[in-house]
Amino acid sequence: MCIPMSDSMYPHQKRLKQLERELKNYLIDEESIEVDDYQIGQTADGFIFRGGVFPKTRNRFNAKVTTAVKISFPIVGKSISLLEDALRLSKLDHPNLIRLLAVSQLSFSVFRPMIALEWLPGGTLADYFVYKIREKDDSDRSPIQLKDMLSILYQVSQALKYIHSQLDEFGQELTHGRILTRNVLITEPDLKKCEVKLGDFGEAPSGLEYTTPIVAYMPPEILCCAERVPPHRPENDVWMFGVFIWECLTLGAQPHFRKSVEDIKK
Repeated sequence: MCIPMSDSMYPHQKRLKQLERELKNYLIDEESIEVDDYQIGQTADGFIFRGGVFPKTRNRFNAKVTTAVKISFPIVGKSISLLEDALRLSKLDHPNLIRLLAVSQLSFSVFRPMIALEWLPGGTLADYFVYKIREKDDSDRSPIQLKDMLSILYQVSQALKYIHSQLDEFGQELTHGRILTRNVLITEPDLKKCEVKLGDFGEAPSGLEYTTPIVAYMPPEILCCAERVPPHRPENDVWMFGVFIWECLTLGAQPHFRKSVEDIKK
């Protein structure tokens, strides 16, 4: 099937070709990625659905691998950003980072790229705090040991340490930019047994993308920066990790609860 490239994609054609070459080992045809109706989340780049990837075998429909499928918003900048994130993920290998599994071949000729990511059935840490802790009666609430929470914090810190040890194409340290409980996924809804993985690897949001949940994690040097897209450095990740620690130790309390973006900046 041949689908013409959107006119607005032409200025980015050279970069798209580079991304396609570098991601060639992950490319699969669109029929090998399945997207369910169940939306499990939304990020700065697009929507995340539950789905699956089928291996290239004769009996492939009997061997579907459950995945999270991320589809970009129909905006050129978001489409490119999603593919850039996929490329970064493809070069990272750590047990506490979500793995890239596949990229749709059509991602480089249509307006909305689609990538398949590792699926963790336990959901996000944010959802765990809401549905297993805060919405439960005291008698039904699962007890949480400090050592279990420290284990989660340690695993996320190791993922962050690994990211900061890697360099991008310009020789700069990689950063994460989105260290939030809703971006930390767990293998099962039991903090005593679960492993955690840091997901939604990408750049920190630009000034136009600031929303209260993101701003609540941002360091002052980012919030008060005069640049439209302030540089995000490893030390900014460390600040965000500090807010993440506070959120975990308060079992999901929201930083700067009910404060507006302007109030937080003050």
